Amino acid sequence: MKKTMNGSAIRLSRLACALIVMGLFTATPAKAELTVSLFSGKSITDDGDLTLKQDGTNLHFKDVRWNDRSFEDPIYYGARIGYWFDAMPNWGVSVDFTHAKTYLYEGDAVRVSGVRGGAAVNGVEPINNSVQHFAMSHGLNMITFNGLHRWFPAGKRDQTLLGRMQLYTGLGMGFSVPHVEADVGGVNTDRFDWGTGAVVNGMMGVNYDLYGFLSGFLEYKLSYNDVQADLKGGGSISAESVTHQIVFGLSGRFDL
Repeated sequence: MKKTMNGSAIRLSRLACALIVMGLFTATPAKAELTVSLFSGKSITDDGDLTLKQDGTNLHFKDVRWNDRSFEDPIYYGARIGYWFDAMPNWGVSVDFTHAKTYLYEGDAVRVSGVRGGAAVNGVEPINNSVQHFAMSHGLNMITFNGLHRWFPAGKRDQTLLGRMQLYTGLGMGFSVPHVEADVGGVNTDRFDWGTGAVVNGMMGVNYDLYGFLSGFLEYKLSYNDVQADLKGGGSISAESVTHQIVFGLSGRFDL
């Protein structure tokens, strides 16, 4: 089931990328707008479920907690390339890369159900009875392909106080490239996994023109991630998570 989902996510991401490229080449030849953005901020991951599968073991941990450490090295950061169509200046597309982080509170006691070594498990116990460490400290990295819509509160873009402002929303999907660090039964895993699960995200924010081609923006982004990672020595660990992100950044605007 997981592999089917992951394969579907990758195929959909490739389709979204192809549609974006087609949009770029089929848009009106008149002047359009390209933006390049860098951002940082704070991420908060909701409590969620964790699953461990190994030979003879299939355990489900209910409502585990995650720490984000957004401002510790490596910090939360991201980048975006956006394109706004000249014929439809309110509409655009973007490709986003987001580097968030998650650290499992493995000392917590949570409800665990399933099978361990062939024996049934159903009760409350510390996570580190089974998973001594699990984190994506070098990134719950997300790549998404997004559709964007924006509004001009002044009715047009100009150099007045309100004319410098644009409000925007976006919706997209893609895949994750997590860097998994795990210690399960004394066996350590430290690796990147490509396209291990689907990512769906939405965003809303405000962009404000500062000077010339430079603008600043403030954004709220919500991401759903379905990550499954293979463990060294066999088995897998998986987690579904919802991450809230408060983003601030700078954009450069270039007319094409």
